[in-house]
Amino acid sequence: MKKRGFTLVEMLVVIAIIGILVALLLPAISKAREAARSATCRNNLRQFGMALHLFADKDPAGRFCTGASDFKRDGCMDTYGWVADIVNIGAGKPGEMLCPTNPLLGSEKLNELLGGDSSDAKDGVEPSRLISGICGKDEWRGVSGGGAPGDGFGRTAPWNPATDSGGAQRRIFVARYFLDGGYNTNYAASWFLARSGPKVQVNASNQVITNGNLGGQGLKGVNSTLGPLTRRIAETALVPTSNIPLIGDAAPGDVDEATLARTLEWDDASPDDIWATALGAKGKKLWIPKGALLTEAMNDGPAYWKASTKSVSLIAAQGAILDEQLACDARQGCGKPLGPDGTGVNRTYLQDTRDWFTVHGGGPGGSCNVLMADGSVRTFHDQQGDGFLNPGFPVEGLTPDEYAGVGYTDSKVELTPGEMFNGVFLFRLTKGKFEP
Repeated sequence: MKKRGFTLVEMLVVIAIIGILVALLLPAISKAREAARSATCRNNLRQFGMALHLFADKDPAGRFCTGASDFKRDGCMDTYGWVADIVNIGAGKPGEMLCPTNPLLGSEKLNELLGGDSSDAKDGVEPSRLISGICGKDEWRGVSGGGAPGDGFGRTAPWNPATDSGGAQRRIFVARYFLDGGYNTNYAASWFLARSGPKVQVNASNQVITNGNLGGQGLKGVNSTLGPLTRRIAETALVPTSNIPLIGDAAPGDVDEATLARTLEWDDASPDDIWATALGAKGKKLWIPKGALLTEAMNDGPAYWKASTKSVSLIAAQGAILDEQLACDARQGCGKPLGPDGTGVNRTYLQDTRDWFTVHGGGPGGSCNVLMADGSVRTFHDQQGDGFLNPGFPVEGLTPDEYAGVGYTDSKVELTPGEMFNGVFLFRLTKGKFEP
């Protein structure tokens, strides 16, 4: 019996069926890949949680970390910050445990290591911290760069932001020492992990007020706060440890601060790579290219909705009245954060959470993974597609340009008090004088 070949029409039908099957399969494959990436992200955060608790076990003060991974505000990033802590106790290398969904490969603070500034020259840490670790050493592995004595960083000259020049050896040094060493991340710390609470005092009117750095940028700096979260504070807090956030998926930084100034790579063939022989490394390694957008490092802390400027504004570092905040944090019901722009009575604040981002899924329903103080990882969902998670800022009636400048695009509460604490005080204070 003679076999009949396929006609052109039949072949086209088969091709069409295959095309339909592929079209049906691709979304499923894409979802499966993202589910795997999100699972990896959550696993990374769980490992960070175990490492923070291990650090607290060994720390004399019971701190979960030494602060944010932020050079200008906390100190050299191989000595201070939760990233350095995890590396230095041998619990992992956060730089090798990036969230695989987030396309951004590092923190904006890498620019500070190169010689830039993403702290807006505010809330600077004490100078001794800036020259701790490798940041204060003019030699590494027996080799010194061509910079001036006292430059630190293996005596490599920094990049000059004013002229956008220099820093050829510094960028290689940052790649070899910090990135190869694991001192990098694309996760952002909560304000509670790095700062725990505000410095306060009682004024002449018997009101509790902030007592931070005069002229500071809210309560972002170490010198305006109580310092890193301790196990004692977490375990005796007004809320369960499962409601205290520590680390989450990081948002893109501001473009003016968070665009990488120099390519971070090392290359044995480069005349500027003076450590190649000493390290015995062969070939080359590209970590992050020049011009890449970088992530935020830490949420900014207590803030309020400033109706007059249609913006989320940080609490005043000095003199902000906190009596109502103390009361409403204790009863877990602070309402809208109106700050000093309210009626004169309602002076309340919420955490500015815009340094976290819903990197998983995208669009409405996208999600952000956040490590909590009990070691669990929670997934929070974006409900309108702006990428941010609103804890309760009353963002209403703005133009599209104004919404773009704020980030939150409606007033829907996406971080509810029952799931995450977003007030100011984790602990109860009394301003009464009970002694005679």
